[in-house]
Amino acid sequence: MDRGYRVHPLRLDKALQAYSLIHLAEPHFRADEWAELVASAHRWLIISLEDATGYVRGLAAYRIEKHPVAGELMDVPIFLAASVIDDVAIAEKMFAALRKKSAECRYMRVWTNLPRNFAEMENEDKFLRWDHGLMVKIDRKPSPALL
Repeated sequence: MDRGYRVHPLRLDKALQAYSLIHLAEPHFRADEWAELVASAHRWLIISLEDATGYVRGLAAYRIEKHPVAGELMDVPIFLAASVIDDVAIAEKMFAALRKKSAECRYMRVWTNLPRNFAEMENEDKFLRWDHGLMVKIDRKPSPALL
């Protein structure tokens, strides 16, 4: 059933509503740090999923950078799907959107635990570590339809 979900870059007028998802999942992530993340569009990209009524039901923050082991890595410290009845469909739609955006990467890493603050997201040592998160190898083979 199509519930009218739309995935797109987070709109500024939805930033406070999106923060409510972060705050529920990780109460230590303060509003001023969320504002800093939203303002750092040159480094971090944020996508949201809205339902047909415009309510934010999914959220992901990511960056793409060169990792010494993984090569081009999409690093996803924030990945949230919020719904009592449709969380799986929301997560699938969000993950599919991230997969499309990761086409030039070798791997995508979705953090196991949400960061407690913006500084943890920016921590270079944590970025370089290989011991946290779900690692997804990105298949860069051309689609048979394109051959």
